[in-house]
Amino acid sequence: MEELRQIRLRLKPETVAYLEEFADDKRFGHLGQVIDHIVAEHKQLADEKWDMQFLTRSISTQVSHHIEKLMNEQVSTELERIRLAANRSDRHGQILTELLQALMQTEGIEDIMTTDQFKPTFLATAERIVQERIEHQQQRRDSKRLERK
Repeated sequence: MEELRQIRLRLKPETVAYLEEFADDKRFGHLGQVIDHIVAEHKQLADEKWDMQFLTRSISTQVSHHIEKLMNEQVSTELERIRLAANRSDRHGQILTELLQALMQTEGIEDIMTTDQFKPTFLATAERIVQERIEHQQQRRDSKRLERK
């Protein structure tokens, strides 16, 4: 049997009334049993609260890591596509520069007229066609993304 210790307490009248009512409702023999019961409930609730906080933090951390991983994968995929497109564009630009330099050398062209001075219709047509191709490719990519979802 547990060892019990006797103490004297000073309580507010409403606290004593509550404890007595609680004792009658739960059929406790004396107020000491009521206080023991209330303390045990309080400890249990405190433990459960700590467990819930721990569980909440744990789940929150796992969800955050999962979302971060998914975002990193998505960003990596998009960055890889951008890197490849930039490399391809750079390579094409270098090829065009070499071809233009060879043509100008062959033709003996020493200076050029810029598009600020004169913009020929063939250049405007080329810009329009390239822009349409880019828009078409964007529409195809957007359609594929929607189909995957």
